[in-house]
Amino acid sequence: MPMALKRDVFEARQREGNAKPVDLVHLGSQTQGDEALEAEVLSMFKTQSQIYMKMMLNSCDVTNRIRAAHSLKGAARGIGAFELADRAGEVESPRHGGYGEVEAELKRVIDYIEQLG
Repeated sequence: MPMALKRDVFEARQREGNAKPVDLVHLGSQTQGDEALEAEVLSMFKTQSQIYMKMMLNSCDVTNRIRAAHSLKGAARGIGAFELADRAGEVESPRHGGYGEVEAELKRVIDYIEQLG
């Protein structure tokens, strides 16, 4: 499915209130349906995403916060956590703040991943 169509479907699900925190169809296409690989990718995402979040919240260096936000955005897009990626993209700037929304969405994504397994 082309990326633009995936995004349209995701946005429609959001408007209808039935969007999942992780687009499992997208994840499946990234892993070619390999369930063991999906589980491994999600496990790595949980670990790495929490590291990125801590860097965003605790780093005194603006550059490190921006890099952490950018890394989280890419990792989230990779697994199909598009809402999280959008929130991370919003704080991917020199200003400090707005991390509460990222943190809340990350918690929602991790809770969803944990209920899958």
